[in-house]
Amino acid sequence: MKKTKAHCNSCGGVKNHEVLHSETSSWSDDEHQISGSDQFDTLKCGGCDAIKLRHKSSFSESDEDEVTYFPPAIFRKPPAWFDKLRKKLKGKDRFVHRLLKEVYVALQHDLPALAVMGVRALLEAVMISKVGDQGTFAHNIAEFERLGYVSRLERARLEAILEAGHATIHRDYEPETDDVITALNVAEQIVETVYLHDDEIAALSERVPPRAPRAPRNKKPSNPPAA
Repeated sequence: MKKTKAHCNSCGGVKNHEVLHSETSSWSDDEHQISGSDQFDTLKCGGCDAIKLRHKSSFSESDEDEVTYFPPAIFRKPPAWFDKLRKKLKGKDRFVHRLLKEVYVALQHDLPALAVMGVRALLEAVMISKVGDQGTFAHNIAEFERLGYVSRLERARLEAILEAGHATIHRDYEPETDDVITALNVAEQIVETVYLHDDEIAALSERVPPRAPRAPRNKKPSNPPAA
């Protein structure tokens, strides 16, 4: 069976795949002297057996083929603690898992502006959930820091991410891939710190054996005063 290299969401990155089925169609426009083709491949990953559809589209006026996958290729995997977060969140805080998941979906579909706006909405909602609505972003961030959810350095990072989201919405800012990665890194760090670290530290404390009490030191008898 024919082999090919293709992206795998489950394994992560480009992996060997079997081509289970392939169909190709071509078209041409003699009047404008242009042509192209569409190739659809059903693929099976050699590592995890996941099945996907790959579409390769060629155009005579383009130097490179356009390649898309269904399901779409994942920009980056959610963190290892993502499922744990869903189980941990209760009541009013369940929005955190939902919004973070929507950010990943936006990245998977190559929508960086929506992803950055989603990060901004997520961080704003987390702050309000923990400290209440203080009326402005500045007051919310200040109270978030005062109550110890972020350090002074983390607050500066948080302000930069919120400003990037604001610029995307209001000032026609087009975030690049590195900008999206930076914003998501900060958001994941804050979510993990606010919602997961306390339980992990408590569990660690229970596993660590207590220190044995120190034996009292024997005091040396004091010398009697000289006669």
